[in-house]
Amino acid sequence: YCPGVKAEQADTQEEGKHVFYDSVLSAAAAWLERSNDFSTGKGRWKRLRRSAVIPDITHLELLVVVGPDVQQVHRQDTERYILTNLNIASELLRDMTLGANMRVHLVRMIILSEPEPEIQLSTNITSSLRSVCDWGRRINPSNDTDPLHADLLLYITRYDLVLPDGNKQVRGVAQLGGACSSEWSCVITEDTGFDLGITIAHEIGHSFGINHDGEGNTCSRSGFMMASDGGYNSVDLTWSPCSRQQLLTFFSEGKAECVKDLPAMEGPLQDWKPGLYYGVDDQCRIAFGSSARACSFSNPDLPACRFLSCHINPDDDSSCKRLLVPLLDGTECAPNQWCLKGHCVRPDDLSSPDVVHGSWSSWSEFSSCSRTCGGGVTLHTRQCNNPRPAFGGNDCEGPDIEAELCNQQPCERTQLDFMAEQCSQTDTHPLYLLTNRASFYTWIPALGFTQGDEQCRYMCQSDGENFIVSRGSQFVDGTRCETDSPPPFGAAAACLRGKCQLFGCDGVLHSGKVRDICGVCGGNGSSCRLISDSYSGGQAREYTTFLSVPVNATQVHIVNKAPLFTHMAVKAGEKYIVSGTGSLALNTTHPSPLDENRLEYRIHLTPDLLPEMEELFVPGPLQQEIKIQIYRKYGKEYGEKTNPNISYQFYVPERNSSLTVFLCENLLTCVYRWHVSEPGDCSAICGPGEAKRIISCVRPEDGVIVEVDQSLCSKLIKPPDSVPCVVDVCPIGWESERKVKSTITSSGLLPRSSQPRVYVWSPVISQCSKTCGNGTLQVWFSCVDHQTTLGVPDFHCDASTKPHPKSEICSTSPCPPMWRSKQGVCSVTCGGGVANRVLYCAREAEGEEEVVEDSECSDFNKPTAAKSSHHHCRLSRWKVIRTSPCSVSCDLGVAQRIVSCVQFIHGKESVVAEENCQTTVKPAITVPCLVQVCTFRWEVKPWSQCSVSCGYGIQSRAVSCMGPSKPEPLSPLLCMHMPKPITIQVCYMGSCRDVPSTSDTPTLLHSPLSHKNMAQSACGQLLLEESGTVDLTDVTNRCTVSIGRPLDEVIHIRVVASSLDCRKKEYVAFFDRLAFVRKCTHVAGSELTTRTNVLLVRQNLLTPGNGVVFTYSSQKNKKRDCDIQLFSPSGVFENPITSSTNHTCRVLVNAPPSVKIRIQAVHIGLVFNTTNSQSTYIMIRDMDVLKTNVFKGNQLFQWHSSGNMAEVEFHGDYLHSKGSFRAQYSFITSRSLSWSQPGRRDRRDEGK
Repeated sequence: YCPGVKAEQADTQEEGKHVFYDSVLSAAAAWLERSNDFSTGKGRWKRLRRSAVIPDITHLELLVVVGPDVQQVHRQDTERYILTNLNIASELLRDMTLGANMRVHLVRMIILSEPEPEIQLSTNITSSLRSVCDWGRRINPSNDTDPLHADLLLYITRYDLVLPDGNKQVRGVAQLGGACSSEWSCVITEDTGFDLGITIAHEIGHSFGINHDGEGNTCSRSGFMMASDGGYNSVDLTWSPCSRQQLLTFFSEGKAECVKDLPAMEGPLQDWKPGLYYGVDDQCRIAFGSSARACSFSNPDLPACRFLSCHINPDDDSSCKRLLVPLLDGTECAPNQWCLKGHCVRPDDLSSPDVVHGSWSSWSEFSSCSRTCGGGVTLHTRQCNNPRPAFGGNDCEGPDIEAELCNQQPCERTQLDFMAEQCSQTDTHPLYLLTNRASFYTWIPALGFTQGDEQCRYMCQSDGENFIVSRGSQFVDGTRCETDSPPPFGAAAACLRGKCQLFGCDGVLHSGKVRDICGVCGGNGSSCRLISDSYSGGQAREYTTFLSVPVNATQVHIVNKAPLFTHMAVKAGEKYIVSGTGSLALNTTHPSPLDENRLEYRIHLTPDLLPEMEELFVPGPLQQEIKIQIYRKYGKEYGEKTNPNISYQFYVPERNSSLTVFLCENLLTCVYRWHVSEPGDCSAICGPGEAKRIISCVRPEDGVIVEVDQSLCSKLIKPPDSVPCVVDVCPIGWESERKVKSTITSSGLLPRSSQPRVYVWSPVISQCSKTCGNGTLQVWFSCVDHQTTLGVPDFHCDASTKPHPKSEICSTSPCPPMWRSKQGVCSVTCGGGVANRVLYCAREAEGEEEVVEDSECSDFNKPTAAKSSHHHCRLSRWKVIRTSPCSVSCDLGVAQRIVSCVQFIHGKESVVAEENCQTTVKPAITVPCLVQVCTFRWEVKPWSQCSVSCGYGIQSRAVSCMGPSKPEPLSPLLCMHMPKPITIQVCYMGSCRDVPSTSDTPTLLHSPLSHKNMAQSACGQLLLEESGTVDLTDVTNRCTVSIGRPLDEVIHIRVVASSLDCRKKEYVAFFDRLAFVRKCTHVAGSELTTRTNVLLVRQNLLTPGNGVVFTYSSQKNKKRDCDIQLFSPSGVFENPITSSTNHTCRVLVNAPPSVKIRIQAVHIGLVFNTTNSQSTYIMIRDMDVLKTNVFKGNQLFQWHSSGNMAEVEFHGDYLHSKGSFRAQYSFITSRSLSWSQPGRRDRRDEGK
């Protein structure tokens, strides 16, 4: 037996910045060798000797059995891990120094999840090997022609093998020369990481009669595959001449006949490199544990592929531990370079440079739910590492993550509260705005300022400071987020790994499943019916309930088109959630903007900022009944203009469908609850009564509500089984008659009638609307039993004879004269005050008020002329102090308002600090205004001819200010409300050495850097023609071409021919603003269509004459109405404006390749204050390096790009204030930027 060697070594980097801790671990420490306890197996070979030499190719059929202890460690990754190590062993057995060219064929792999009783591993390694071999003979077919027959059984375990002397440095055990025998054709290897592959090859070598080097032979004890000291470096592993000679002897003696036949399997193991399956992070995790990861820095003095460097502590990025074992062959070590034998090489130096397409690993187990209520996320993932794509191979297709919502029962707090709680958890975490100076803030959600993926990146707002910053890597999975557009009905937008993702109504990520109009997930809309009506009533100065929307109602939509003198209110239970204060509500979302089933109330204004329409929408299904009320400022006597104009509609479940369908992920988390049916008929014929309801205990099961025993709901408060109801006002005398009959019936004196029952229409008469003077009463009819006078359903009476309801005048005694008054104005606007009244005596005569002498009211006490009044005083309120003039002289503009927080102090209105007012109800500071229709405009003449016949020149055009009546140009001052179009631009007439171009050659806008050596090539040029053909076969090295079209077009590319050499890394790449495609193989005939109006084509060549030829054409596409595209070399632009609130406006500037862009702000005309400064800003993106600069405030700035594409995006008040920003731009060469780094601003120009 030969013990392994283990050494520890520490090495400290001189700079002291990072510390390395090095360990030398043996790749394979020791193996069981031949001893007196083992038989050589002579006379027991299962085949006769057929050849005395080693064939050109030998085939080893292998049965791999994985122990349950290995499966518990690697779990779903077990198969991939074992195959990777088999590939390592297979490559070693094919090494030319062995001379056998042995191909390993995996016949079967058995992964045990439970221990096999017959396999007994113990401290006695002889009996351990015997038990594995005996078990193997039972499961391995003995007939070599059987497709499942294997020549050798490999058992892999994590059991710590031990020698009889207690030495635990053993990594494997095999019978020397046991291969092809009927008794000892098995080996055991210990799983110790990726040196398992070396152990497998070593033990198979023992099985084929190869002894340790230096034992019974003249070879060195170290440095080769069969080294006995275990201290070799696996990078340089080869087989010694002694091993080769021993294998030749084994074959010549006829002991290896089992590997000379062809296997029934299709082929040997894939020879892809193991590093394609396990990257550096994976190797670190296997070597040091699940929390380890690849080192984030490197030692330039050490080769990248010879050592495995890992961060051991997940919270410490300052130190790494280095394992002195090489990275697996195929590990990516640099862009387009991979490890091979400890060296970082290019694909041409690898033995298998064939394209390797990526393949998925198996799915991981589902994670635990991220939330206990409110809808958390559980997920599982897979990786594109089985193998990883390499040498130009394709990435895996399909998603790498599957997720579902879980624990969806509602929380006591809202979804916004959950986000706010996460922000507030960082209140104690300091923010370093200045170096070494900690600041502490109160953090709240940044709702309204961010959305989508950015919102999920733990973006919080400082309360009172009005700035936004990320307070961590991401919000908890399942935190709700806002998308650019409202999600479909039933879908939920939730954060997942820092991105805002959409879950279907079934709770599955990106399932696309939605609810139908009835609220059923995936339904067809047949389980509900539509309820719709209109309303125009109500009482003056009070809230009147005109609609009760029941539980489970969906798609509730209510509109009031006359909110000038009326407004709606919404009441849930006893609490108002919209209005209820006697005044029009502001826009309201209940319970929060992040909750899926939220109520949204919106008020729409006219251009004069008057209420034009109220709109209420609830997607449903409703979890509780809500009441919709109307408040009208004036009574009906003021005419129809004061009436509300309400229309509403919603869907309710069909009467025969009492089941409410909803999603429930886990029955253990789904609580029992009381289910209440719709009320039955009212017990009264007229007047008050009771309506019975069916109360049942239910729970969700398989997506539907099922009834269970009521004892399961005993801990919950049971709703009453009846509710009060009122049918109509009873006619005079009806109530007493009903009481008499009830008394007789209860005494048992009512004789049983033998006459048939008669049902008649009985009038129901209301009371007179007035107690004196002329009034009206209502008469309607209901069906009653003539004998008992009890109400019965209407179908018992003849519907054709039912009288129509009617109104009648009722005359009562004349009304006596009474004191009446006209109310004056209260002396204060809020709080206690005095109002003077004008008193007079009057009576009502024929519907009109008649003033009489005061003496006729002498029987009544005369009220006082002064009456105390009290108006409710809020502690503070917002008040518009002043409104500025409109921002434009004509057309639609904006006006700035000064809004202050005011409060009555000692009867006088005084301005107080804004913190005293509620920020959520603060009136808008910027409001739209319309002065008049614009009558003055710029008139643009056509461009003149270019000033040169070839090369670069200029062309001009006339721009005049024109009025509505006179045809002559007017003073330009009259048109300054609009930006003046440019009057001069650069033109290019082609190279002065070129022949005049044909119609198929596109117009070229050259880079200023390349016009000195201009050739037929399109390199460095901006093509602006609608279509054309571009030939890139006559260019050298890297060539870049840009194609530009108007914003309402996209570009279609078709590659006609290609002669790229992929082995030399030649390629062609296509870039637009949203996508990137790089190709080398299968280029000719390929087509693509951009998603934007600009395309950048980049070709990389090494061989002259190679390249691609492609054609391009334009296609129509949609665009944002307010976006502007600029291709000219210089000019002036202003901020575009829009009336939409759903998106921003951009100015897009594109230059030829290798040309950069300078933007100089020359005018900022907005008034910034604490309210709009946070949301009003300009954002400039450098599309070459994807860097963004934000400019706020009135400070002018200058900006430079690092590439040829820039986007200027406007936010906030810039979108509504025309001409509030003006800038000059120009194309510049890189020499002009030598004094300033690209994309960086001067310190004096930084936005605040």
